[in-house]
Amino acid sequence: MQFKQLITISAGLLLLAACKKKDAEYTPPKLAEGTMVAGMGATYDSTVFVNLSTGKMTVVAAGSWDIAIQSKGGKAIISNGAKKAGIYRMPSTNFDSIVALPATSSGIKINYENTALDTTATSVGAWADSQGKSKQLVYIIDLGKTPPSGANSNGYMKFTITDVTTNSITIRSANLDGTNPKSQTITLDAATNFTYFSLMSGKTVQVEPSLKNWDFMCTGVTVAGGGPPGSYVVTMAVLHNRLAGVKVAIDNPAAGMASSDDPAAPVNNVASSIGRYQSLTRADFLTLAPMEKADAIGKSWWQILQPHAAGNYKVYDWKTFLLSDPDGKLFKIRFTAFKSLVTGTPGYPAFEYKELN
Repeated sequence: MQFKQLITISAGLLLLAACKKKDAEYTPPKLAEGTMVAGMGATYDSTVFVNLSTGKMTVVAAGSWDIAIQSKGGKAIISNGAKKAGIYRMPSTNFDSIVALPATSSGIKINYENTALDTTATSVGAWADSQGKSKQLVYIIDLGKTPPSGANSNGYMKFTITDVTTNSITIRSANLDGTNPKSQTITLDAATNFTYFSLMSGKTVQVEPSLKNWDFMCTGVTVAGGGPPGSYVVTMAVLHNRLAGVKVAIDNPAAGMASSDDPAAPVNNVASSIGRYQSLTRADFLTLAPMEKADAIGKSWWQILQPHAAGNYKVYDWKTFLLSDPDGKLFKIRFTAFKSLVTGTPGYPAFEYKELN
């Protein structure tokens, strides 16, 4: 994990971008003071946690974990959608009998993590009974891809929850053929929303900052793709710190326009000047109906236009997001770039923000 201070966009950076223009046909946007750039990388190798109060970002390897257990307020288990990990819920408690992926005829489908971070609708589902004890069900996990948006599979494993206490959870795991068996008791980290665990390495992993020390993350998420039914892809989204009480309201002057990847569509030809970023105040937060769901910002601020292979990312800088942080501070945010301000490489979202007093 590494910490990055607030990135101040200076004349020197813009000069460097201008020098790079000979190598890449890309013109960086004009940015204002109070801009941060979240360096995820072109294949979304990193997840970036943002703390607006301190102007700091925490960068972690997106593929470093496989599952995470809710540390307090519940015991929901999530899978790592940032690297396209997914869960098959097997209707069996016989760990040794599960040796292969379910047949298509079984109707058992893979479950990817919900981007709203609703702990009642996770990819693992209800693994415990009404008394909080494990049902001993077996799960197969697709360990996702390396890099996260790439095509190289990390393979599959199986696991089950064998025991749970107030402060710990015990997981039995193995390869599908039964090799590499492990039984590990994971002590939950009460300082964070989730305790992260790598089934691949058999170790806990430090991922998110402590509960109140981040507002949102720029991360990969697994969503339905544009291919055949049942196809999924990893893309970039902004998810806020729902479990710490963060809420987001949206000011969208083009709310009546349909989303589209057609460059000629009205929504893709809205002038930046229609945005109300400069004029919005604290009073607008409640008026705009703040939302709890973690993907309130999501990927609604950008769109890749046809033809997708050209890599033309449209940023809706006329949308403003109002965010209430864990301490009740209120900020307004607008995204200004999807690509690197220097090279034009995708996966470097930039945003402007300001605290509302």
